[in-house]
Amino acid sequence: MKLKSVRVTNFKCVEDSTEFEIGPVTYLVGKNEAGKTSMLEALYKLNPDVEGLGEFDVLHEYPRRRRKEYERRADTQPDDALMTKWELEDDDVKRLIPLLGPNMVKSREVTITKGYYKDRKCDIDVDLDELLPKFVYFSKFLVMNGRVSVDDIFDKQRRGRLSGSDRVFLALLDLVGTTPKKLRNAQTSEELIADLEAASAPITDKICRYWSQNSRLRVSFYVHQAKAQDPPPFNKGLIFETRILNVRHNLTLNFDERSTGFVWFFSFLVWFSQMRRNFGDNLVILLDDPGFGLHAKAQEDLRRYISEELAPYYQVIYTTHSPFMLDVDKLHWARTVEDVIVRSEGGEEQYLGTKVGDRVLSRDPDTLVPLQAALGYEISRMVAAKKKILLVEKPSDLLYLKWFSKRLAERGQRALDSTWTIIPCGQMDKIRALTLLLGGSTSNVAVLLDGSIGLNNTTLGSRNSELLKNCNIFTVETYLDIQGGSLEDLIGRRAYFTLVNLCYKLPRKYKLRVTQRESSNGSLVEAVKQHFVALPSGMAELDLYAPAEYLAENGKKLVHKLGDLNGAFSRFEALFRDLNAC
Repeated sequence: MKLKSVRVTNFKCVEDSTEFEIGPVTYLVGKNEAGKTSMLEALYKLNPDVEGLGEFDVLHEYPRRRRKEYERRADTQPDDALMTKWELEDDDVKRLIPLLGPNMVKSREVTITKGYYKDRKCDIDVDLDELLPKFVYFSKFLVMNGRVSVDDIFDKQRRGRLSGSDRVFLALLDLVGTTPKKLRNAQTSEELIADLEAASAPITDKICRYWSQNSRLRVSFYVHQAKAQDPPPFNKGLIFETRILNVRHNLTLNFDERSTGFVWFFSFLVWFSQMRRNFGDNLVILLDDPGFGLHAKAQEDLRRYISEELAPYYQVIYTTHSPFMLDVDKLHWARTVEDVIVRSEGGEEQYLGTKVGDRVLSRDPDTLVPLQAALGYEISRMVAAKKKILLVEKPSDLLYLKWFSKRLAERGQRALDSTWTIIPCGQMDKIRALTLLLGGSTSNVAVLLDGSIGLNNTTLGSRNSELLKNCNIFTVETYLDIQGGSLEDLIGRRAYFTLVNLCYKLPRKYKLRVTQRESSNGSLVEAVKQHFVALPSGMAELDLYAPAEYLAENGKKLVHKLGDLNGAFSRFEALFRDLNAC
């Protein structure tokens, strides 16, 4: 099952997050105290990796200012706290057919909710326990301690008082098939240490492949009797120490004294290895501020690990407020999180709680700082390295350009040169001055502008202006027969309308049709906007990014469904030819 969207309500600072989509990797970006962690905590409860952590607690988790009112009706009207939408994959459908019968899986979308009541609710009458992924949650509070009292852990385990750090330590022991009880009764520690070092060696090797700060670190373990003069609980029984050996300097330090990043990395991989052993690969990974305390380069290393080792196999959702934990090529995976207060006309403040922007919709400059900083850093780094950068306005532009470039390459036609890095930069009117400055001295930066932003003779000149050519500034309308067009117009009227119809699954009566009247300026985007305004209330809400995402997700399968694309291929090929000639 693939998680498609999430909505959190009535949970801590979250009154109603609004529904937001989940991608292969999703970044929850926002300021401190915005509610990012609360979003992960609520989602984790749907199917947690630790038994007993899946219940919503009215006293501690229902929004405080409404808790008393809710308690009066909780028995008869329990509230939801989490709504998730999932897409059934091919293997899921095959496993459901024996349970539901042939031809009974009418839709691949499944809605699962959970709240302040017992169990989950599903909109299909079947037990999904085997299909639903386990949620693996990891935060800095699960980082393993460098020194552990075995007696203390045994006592906590017996009383059900284990902390997150304790659970990671138990996961490490379980990798070699032992427990605190067995450890206490062991006659010799040498065999245990050898087994632990053998089990941790592949974990350490993996860290070193992604830890460019220092690849000469190794993990070692020591077991010894406590000393009476040490503080409790380390003054009695057996003490287990994890130490880091620096091969370069030939010295060891206690785990707690090493850099935060290495300790976090090792602890996560121990926990993750154990979860895979317990639940297999049907997992969704939730990481709370994984770049905490890391140098910028180390954050990039961690992001690379997530991209290369996790994202190809699991959906990953993580919180951050660091620009170095964001991939500028995939900013469409970002979701802004902010604690919203609005002021009425009378001057009164209304608290709306945590809101999640599905398409980086926040207008709060503080919330957007990491996204802007990520773009600025990436652009400046690429300019310095003389890499070719193509700045576009919208994340959807990036997806359209990549899709058509790939299809053209498959047809043996001119595709966009792979040396270009495409970066969506938002409102292009604000970077015109920047592009003019860059254009005179930086030949490796190009800009593709929509004609819809008001480019005219009073700003940068006509489409054939020498100024535009000298600055590597291209306009979409150069390749169209209309003015004011956007990248969607390059696709063509029939193909783009078909794409929107498929994306939104519009009923036959309400489909966009090529024969319908064009908008006043001929732009396809404007025509689609007008069409959606006229739809019955609640049928569909237009998001111009959604068709591009649908196109990217379905790849080559849509080529024939979109109809005759020869005109589109010719227009995109002409654009790519000019860009490649820069």
